[in-house]
Amino acid sequence: MQAQTLTPETINSFLHRRFACKRFDPNAPLSKEVLEQILEAARLAPSSYNTQPWEFIVLQGAMKDKLLPYVYFNADLVKSCAALVVVGYMHSSELNPAYLSQFYSKEYQERVASGVQVLLKERLKNDQTLIEAYMKEQCYIAVGQMTLTATLMGVDSCIIGGFEAQKVQSVLNAYFNPPNLACWWL
Repeated sequence: MQAQTLTPETINSFLHRRFACKRFDPNAPLSKEVLEQILEAARLAPSSYNTQPWEFIVLQGAMKDKLLPYVYFNADLVKSCAALVVVGYMHSSELNPAYLSQFYSKEYQERVASGVQVLLKERLKNDQTLIEAYMKEQCYIAVGQMTLTATLMGVDSCIIGGFEAQKVQSVLNAYFNPPNLACWWL
């Protein structure tokens, strides 16, 4: 299969079209197929050691409205978006050989699992603050890929971080066991 290429002008036109939308048209449809493609782009995003330490939770309708008291100045944004994707990162204890085995062949698993352990122990010094920052960094790569894909598909988006994480986490905990929150993407 031959790779499709885009001209620099085409790429720049998409990059210049990308902006942080501050109010969505609440009547604008977002098809299930488009949302699934945007989520697939996030799933396929690169991550260190292919760890994919993220989880995406899609909230729509009344479920996203439950978060309104905890989103500071982003209430209009959350109300008007067709879908709110909560992006969370896994706890470092879950980044283990059993988890990693789902991404690798048997031959590659051992090398990667030991590499991840070295990363956690030596680079990140087993410091939970550094490990959480690392996990969030990985999530933002996926968010960037989602945002670019949305732009390519003609969908407006906005990345927000203005919310009371503990209160949002408690609302989400009432319905399922969410990961640690990294950010939201609309």
